[in-house]
Amino acid sequence: MKKISLLLVFLGFIGLQVVLAQTRDITGTVTSTEDGSTVPGASVVVKGTTVGTVTDMDGKFTLKVPQGAKSLEVSFVGMTNTEVLLTNAANYQVKLEPENISVNEVVVTALGISKEKKALGYATQGVKSEELNRAANPSLSSAMQGKVAGVEVRPQSGMPGSSSQIFIRGARFFSGNNNPLYVIDGLPIASTNDYAQGVTGTDFSSRSVDIDPNDIESINVLKGQAAAALYGMRASNGVIIITTKSGKQAKGKPVVTLTTNYTADKISRLPELQQNYGHGFNGAFAAVNSNSWGPKLENIQNSKTVFYKNTTTSAINFDGVNINPGETLYLGGANHGNPNMYYSGQAAKWLPVQPYNNAKEFFDVGGTTSLNLNVSQAGEMGNYSVGVGNTKQTGIIPSTGMDRMSFKATADMKMNDMFKVGFSANASNVSIDKVPSGNDSYLFGVFGAPITYNLRDIPYHIAGNDYVQTSYRVGSVGDNPYWATKNNKFNEATRRFFGNTYIQFEPTKWLSFKYQFGGDFYETDQEEIWQMGLAKAGGTIPSSYVPPIKTLPSGGKIVNRAYVYRNYNSLFIATARGKLMDQLNGEIVVGNELNDEYGRSFWMQGTGLQVPGWNNIANATTQVATESKNTDRTVGFFANGSLDWKGMLFLNATGRYDVVSSMPRNNRGFFYPSVSLGWLFTELEALKGQSTLSYGKLRGSYAEVGAAGTYMNPYYATGGSGSGFITDGISFPLGGVSGYIPTTSIYDPNLKPQNTKSYEIGFEARFFNNRIGIDYSYTKQKTVDQIFAVPLAGSTGYAEEIRNAGSMSGYSHEFTLDLVPVKTKDFTWNMKINWSKSESKCEELAEGVENITLVGFVDPNIRAYAGKTYPTIYGTSFLRTDKGELVIDDDDTSPYYGMPMAGGTKAIGNVTPNFLLGVNNTLSFKGLTLSFLIDWKDGGMMYSGSNRLINLYGTSAATDNRSTPFTYTGVGYSTLESIDDNDVAHGGTSSTFSRGGEGDEIAHQYRYATILGSISEANVFETSFVKLREVSLSYTFPKSLVSKIYLKGLSASVSARNILLWTSLPNFDPESSQGTGNGQSGFDYMSLPQTTSLGAGLTVTF
Repeated sequence: MKKISLLLVFLGFIGLQVVLAQTRDITGTVTSTEDGSTVPGASVVVKGTTVGTVTDMDGKFTLKVPQGAKSLEVSFVGMTNTEVLLTNAANYQVKLEPENISVNEVVVTALGISKEKKALGYATQGVKSEELNRAANPSLSSAMQGKVAGVEVRPQSGMPGSSSQIFIRGARFFSGNNNPLYVIDGLPIASTNDYAQGVTGTDFSSRSVDIDPNDIESINVLKGQAAAALYGMRASNGVIIITTKSGKQAKGKPVVTLTTNYTADKISRLPELQQNYGHGFNGAFAAVNSNSWGPKLENIQNSKTVFYKNTTTSAINFDGVNINPGETLYLGGANHGNPNMYYSGQAAKWLPVQPYNNAKEFFDVGGTTSLNLNVSQAGEMGNYSVGVGNTKQTGIIPSTGMDRMSFKATADMKMNDMFKVGFSANASNVSIDKVPSGNDSYLFGVFGAPITYNLRDIPYHIAGNDYVQTSYRVGSVGDNPYWATKNNKFNEATRRFFGNTYIQFEPTKWLSFKYQFGGDFYETDQEEIWQMGLAKAGGTIPSSYVPPIKTLPSGGKIVNRAYVYRNYNSLFIATARGKLMDQLNGEIVVGNELNDEYGRSFWMQGTGLQVPGWNNIANATTQVATESKNTDRTVGFFANGSLDWKGMLFLNATGRYDVVSSMPRNNRGFFYPSVSLGWLFTELEALKGQSTLSYGKLRGSYAEVGAAGTYMNPYYATGGSGSGFITDGISFPLGGVSGYIPTTSIYDPNLKPQNTKSYEIGFEARFFNNRIGIDYSYTKQKTVDQIFAVPLAGSTGYAEEIRNAGSMSGYSHEFTLDLVPVKTKDFTWNMKINWSKSESKCEELAEGVENITLVGFVDPNIRAYAGKTYPTIYGTSFLRTDKGELVIDDDDTSPYYGMPMAGGTKAIGNVTPNFLLGVNNTLSFKGLTLSFLIDWKDGGMMYSGSNRLINLYGTSAATDNRSTPFTYTGVGYSTLESIDDNDVAHGGTSSTFSRGGEGDEIAHQYRYATILGSISEANVFETSFVKLREVSLSYTFPKSLVSKIYLKGLSASVSARNILLWTSLPNFDPESSQGTGNGQSGFDYMSLPQTTSLGAGLTVTF
């Protein structure tokens, strides 16, 4: 690598030397016709020679022109090339016109084929480097939020290295992969999670975390099937094409760019918690209790709750209070001469009765530091770019963080007039420290902590034994979060390399051949230390803190995972282009692609640790291990034909035939076609040259793209001797003999790919010389022959069959508005609005199957539900009448009198939002640029287990005023006429019921802890939000100033992310959810929080 870079540097210098002896000197200045500003970095070349230079920081150039030269060619990216005739003059004033972006923009499409955007019959949208990195977001996917219409980014949390999922025009598959394909510099790479996360354990990072956004030059999103069809099966969910930074624009001497950023991160939103009631239940104070349904703070000092009764023959001292034989130590301090205090067994001292904000104290201020160095250069023979970067994060939760080292190098070299070679290489080393969420979340102990318990300052372990923790609660969710962050460890470390190399042969201007070979390789090690003494891992938390405490460390487990991935990609493309007849041009592309993928997964678990602190699986009493391997190979043959008539009518058609190894042997080959048409109607003679309507195009496309499944022949696995449904108590290995049973899943031997058929129509228009631009697309798609596990009757001996069944449809509206409201010589205001509405619907599942579970508990969960929007929240509902009224318990002898009653389990919420809106604004005044992005998500729902739990525990602000009555209006249960088989009530008399006044304070506990806590529908909330997603202010110092300190450029910036939030979801940020995948952020259960960030950055160019 080093030798190649040095060679390219040498060739770049040689290519820029003036080798002709007889010359004359000329000078000049290059400016823009748009605002008269100078153009630094413009290329000035003597036509027909290799003699050239680039303009300096002030747009000026000096050049030795050989005798006989006729003209200069002047060019700059984003502007129209200009030819300047040479005269006897010594100085030249050159004016460049900005390109009409709508007409001349070139975009990278499928398989790296570059096309003019005007020639496309489908929608694409790009994001440039400056848009992506202006707020210094270390996450690639999060940095794209709100910037592309039709693209929804669903992050799991704001933790370092947190996973997220991108949906392009909604979902297509019930239970399969709905992620887009990532392509970097022409190479398809892995981007999904190595393992799926459900409602327990830690988040597994998506492999897009290995990509440093600072290395990216541009992103182009191929949204529809027609745009992505040439990639075949892998591209059924769209394609994100990433082009990394190259040296093409760094003409002349090497350009060195150093960029550094620092941001401070804090939790984006803390829940509103009550401040008046202590821990306990039924109004009584308790020393060890999971709830905050105890007495008011002012009454705690008088608590008569027994902590200890002295049955010995001598007095015992409790922090200055002697309890004589036969006497009792009460928790209330007023009973023992300690007014306004209570006795804490965990702290072994008297503590003041006062409220503590445990949630606020637990979260740290995190930080993100990034440093990137890039060296690039371009010459007549080629260009190169080499970059190295480091991103280091500390999380807002103790013991979390990320350290990412990255390296990239790209080079292109023109060997002669016919041959060109190049390569792209990327390497990364990423280490992420995490904490679990969901059922294993530490936040149970944070948000559920009673206000009277000083979680931060009370010791989190008993004196003399670091591995026996103290807590205000017991049980599997009783772990002290401070103890857990100190003693547990969850690390994910990945070493990765991906890259490719190519050779291109162009014997004539109309014919070219290109061969590219690349690979993607990584190894991920994941270590989970569930320390001995952790309640969640079988440890014991003391239920009493009366000395001596005899609890000993127990439990604990260690989980080690490893995943090895390797993918080879071979691509050959032949292209022929030319004029077919007068005003009709054509192009044909044919080729072949081979993709060879291998994965190997290891899993080892040890439980029952014997020695605390020895974090080795050899320390475990019981050890188990599994291993799996998979190899997939796809061979594709493709063709693409395009016609261009008069630069006005563009027809494009593709076909691809894929052969895949993962399908049944006699059903491995599949063909997918696409066709698109674009009509640039402003090329009609009557509309040409108009400034009012400067550009207009209609487009339409149709495509089919499939997605393969995985077929497996029947096989046996180790296990017991039962059928999988009935066990006989025999455990294998038995006497050294292993037992084998058939797997519980069978596969249909006639399995075929899922097939998505889609069509798209749209139009583009630009007005007043591109001051106003609009782009609209409508697409409709249907995926048939879905591959998923269909439940089977137990009598078959199997649990499920993997087969084709069911279908899912979807549609999407996308609208983009580009505005330049103000543009003067010194000031410009650009606005871009992205609006989209996408919806997927589960049309049908298999015969007799109404719904299937995707993620969650038995109740609630997220499901694919026939006839409903995908995905759907499913769980226990309120019992309602046929008119939608609540049914109320009207038995006045019941403790739950006046409260709603539970119905059956059914669909209780829709995850899909009504629409997404991103409003980007950029205001520039000379060297000062202010940018901000407002993100609006309207509609969509989430099951919020976090809100349920803080209500159930009695810590939420909603539970604060317990002496104020609450009311429900509904139909009394006893007045109902009937309840049908669909759990719908009929008849009845409507009344208003009131509970919870003076003397009935306990009704609030019954309401939240018992009734609403057991009805899932009560905890489904709308998740609409408006966020000030990004704000950045940057200043680029004048070139005349920085050149005096020998710099080519200098800019400084301040930025912020997620600093303002308005949402319909109570207490929590709606972008915190449990797991990614097809749950689509519809399920939260003490999920890890999002963050707000403030930072500053500096970019120096040498």
